[in-house]
This record gives sequence, C-alpha cells and structure tokens, in this order.
Amino acid sequence: MSARQQISFPELQVHASQERRAGTGSLHGRARRFLGQSIFVFLCLFAILLPHSIKGSQHAWQIALLLWLLTLAVSRTRPFRQPLAAPLLAYVVFSGISTLLSPDPIMSWDRMKIVCLVLVGIVVAQNLHRLRQVRTLVYLLILSGVAAAGFTAWQYTYGVGVTVAQMPTNAPLLSSHIVAGDIITRIDGRQVHTPAELEAIIRGSTPASFLRVEYMRGFPFHKKETFVAREQWMMSGFGTPGLQFERGKPTKAQGTLGHYVVFAEMLMQIGCMAWALLLAAKPQQRQLRLLLALGFITVTAALFMADTRAPLAGLALGGFISVLMLAGKKSRIWATATLAIMVLVALLWIRDTRGPNWLGTHDAGTSFRLMMWEDAPRLIGQHPWFGVGMETIRHHWMEWHIRAFTVFHDESHFHDDMIQIAVERGLLAAAAWLWFVVAYVVFLLRLIRRSRERSRFAAGVATGVLAGFAAYQLTALVHYDLGIESIAMILFFYYGIAVAMDRMLQTAGGFDVP
Repeated sequence: MSARQQISFPELQVHASQERRAGTGSLHGRARRFLGQSIFVFLCLFAILLPHSIKGSQHAWQIALLLWLLTLAVSRTRPFRQPLAAPLLAYVVFSGISTLLSPDPIMSWDRMKIVCLVLVGIVVAQNLHRLRQVRTLVYLLILSGVAAAGFTAWQYTYGVGVTVAQMPTNAPLLSSHIVAGDIITRIDGRQVHTPAELEAIIRGSTPASFLRVEYMRGFPFHKKETFVAREQWMMSGFGTPGLQFERGKPTKAQGTLGHYVVFAEMLMQIGCMAWALLLAAKPQQRQLRLLLALGFITVTAALFMADTRAPLAGLALGGFISVLMLAGKKSRIWATATLAIMVLVALLWIRDTRGPNWLGTHDAGTSFRLMMWEDAPRLIGQHPWFGVGMETIRHHWMEWHIRAFTVFHDESHFHDDMIQIAVERGLLAAAAWLWFVVAYVVFLLRLIRRSRERSRFAAGVATGVLAGFAAYQLTALVHYDLGIESIAMILFFYYGIAVAMDRMLQTAGGFDVP
C-alpha cells in the first residue's frame, strides 16, 4: 500500500518531495504528517467559523500558526518564498513605526493585532499543497455562509426576543430605562421569544418583586440590563392596549458577528466566491451548479436584509468581473441579466428602506463621511510621514478639531481605507498598501490566465478571489475595512489561497482537481 493510500484524508498530504526529505518512515516524518493534518483541520475550522465568530476564527488560525512553526522546527525547513511579501512587509513595518511614535502607543499597539492579520495569508499559503485542500476550504466557507444566512432567516421569522411595540409616554417603565423599540431577550434568566412568554413570566412573578431584564437597543444591537419592579409593568398599562408587545426582529441583519456592516461584507466576499464557482462549473455538473446557485441566492438574500449600500454594490461589481473572466457568450447573457436584476432590486430595496434621500447629503452616514474626509488633508499635512497614530483620534479629537465627532456625537473613523491609513500611519504606510493592491491585482490576473489552462475549478477560485478583492476595494472607499477583524481575515485568507495555488502550478500533481 502506498503512502497516499495509508492516509485517510488525501487533502492533508504534504508535497512528496518534502515527505522524502523528512523521511517517510522516520519519527520526524510521522510527526510532520501529523502536524500537517492538524494544521489543515484548524484551517477547515477557521473557514467554518469565519462567518460566525470573530474570536473562534482567530483562535483557529492562531493554533494553525503555532503548529506550522512547530512543523518548521521539527523538519528543519524554511518557509516558501511568497509573492507580494515586500509590500506587505513594508506595510507592517511602517505601521509599527507609526505605533512607536504614537502619542498613545499602548492604544495604537492594540490595533497592531489587526495589521498582523497578514499572518493569516502566510499560514494558509504555506500549508496548502493540493487543489483538493483549496476545494475543501472554499466549499466549507460557502456552506458556512449559507448557514449564517439561514440563521438570519430564523432571526426574521422566529425573532430574537420581544419588542416593546408601544408604551405610554409617561410609563413608569421609563424610569428603568425601558423605551419603545427595545427588544427584551431575557427576564430573570429565562429567554422570551413571544409576547405570551413575556406576559406569563411577569404575571407569574410575586407582588413587589424586581425582575432582571436583559434587552437590546439600536443597530447594531447594544446589549443592556436593568431591574424592573412588577408594579412598574402593571402601572405602565400591562395587559392593556396602551402597552403592546411584538416578536422582536433585527432592524438590520447582523448574524452572529455583532454588526450589520461586518456581516454584510462577509456575505459579499462569500457571494463573490460562490458566483465565480457557479460560472466556472462545467455544464454537466448540474447538481454542483444547482447547489452553488442556491448558495449564492441564499447569501444574497441575507445581504439584502443587512440593508447596506456598499456591500450590495461590491457584490454586483465582483459578479460582473467574474462574468467577464469566466462566462462564455451564451452564459454572459443570463449572468449579466441576473446581475442587472439584482442591481435593480437592490436600488429599489435601499430606496424603500432608507427613503428618497438615501444618496444625498441629507443622509446622516453620508454627511458624517464628508466631514471626516474634509478634515483628513489637514491632519495628513500636519503628520505626513507616520501619521497621528492608530486609534488616537478617539482621545485627541477635540484637540485636533474633528468636527464630525462634535456634530454626530460618534467617535468613529474616516470610513475609507486609504484615508484612514494616511491619517493614522502616514503616507509611507499608505504607499505600501497601495503597492500591495496594485501588485495583487496584477498577480491575480496572471494566476487566472495560467490556471485556466490547467483547471476550470482553479480558475474559478482565482476569479472569486479577484472579484472579492475588487468588491472589497469598492466598499473600502466608504468603510474602514482594514480595521475590521473578520474582513481582514477573509481578505488574507483569500490571498493565502491564491499564493498557494500559484505555487501548485509549479508543483507536479498540485492541480488534482479538473
């Protein structure tokens, strides 16, 4: 029996030459194979957790990183040389220098952990050796995205609690900070999903008792807690038309990631990959095409429920790029028609949910961004080389006259990747990131061209990465995406897959999926 047949999961095999160097039958060889399998398991866990848990996905790739470092020590080998290492290294170095020179180094250093998420791309690129491994990771990610969309559907049908739909203006509940629109999730530790459950708990409580109420407010949800006397409920009109309850549903879908923008941009990335693989699938792969189509529709539907403009536009742009790169003449017709319908529906949806001023300066989000962008050149001119330091504007905004914080009472950010980097870390870090962006696009275009000759699936994945990166760049014009852990992780996850595929092209047997 061959070494390949002895391993239960072919996806976990390392390159044959590496096995020979380590000694297939030696203790080091067995340890290396075990570590390689373990690394891939945690990369699979990472792909599964990405659309659901920030901490969970972080722990998964960090464990994979530690196992990879142990593998290098056991096998006494060096990492492969990776493309685009120079601009990424410059980006990290200049960000580090900015942190050292920051007026609040401790605060800025905390944000370096997001800068160092480039390590995700290194771990993924260094530990994928077969296209089967890429196929497993990509399909797990798409399935997990579908599960996140399913959870969103559950939130909008079953609900996440009980909403205080109506209450008197002078209700005693106000003294306990409960207002109309709040979603009550627990009372005395017991979950409530229907008005009947809430009413049963309150009626069943003893007179003069205090009930611990857990509730959520706003979007994204802000979890709060208070204590309400039983008499306060009764005196507020409990059991009368004056105090009404309904099933609580999110104003904007946010899944389990805690913020509707984060959730929407995660779905956008997964949707771009699913769409590209759908276009790349062969006509005879009917079941696969049906599953990918259902996955794309499900993810897109959840993206609509997040009610965000930029990710919808990003998905449309990424989908159009995939059509140009992958679709034949006949496929381009139905694919373009599908995207056109999606764009039209998106425009009507956003206009309906945000009102007629959704694109004008009367929109609060647009006004905030414009004010931040107007202040940015002044701050860049005052600190051109290494910026003001990451996160420092939250403490020094009055000193630096950040007008939007005063007007909107929101200590946020500049809502643009390049502007945020230039202000916080200086023009050198911004130039390094721009260098990476341009070089990465060129790299992906070459990878697609080369992959198309060897594997239709590989070309689909590479196109999905390019589509996702283009969509990311569009949303990064109005959001600070590099400051979001989940988005940075999936960005560099895709980068690692692309780099690994580039190396597989140069490895015999690396492309083992047609």
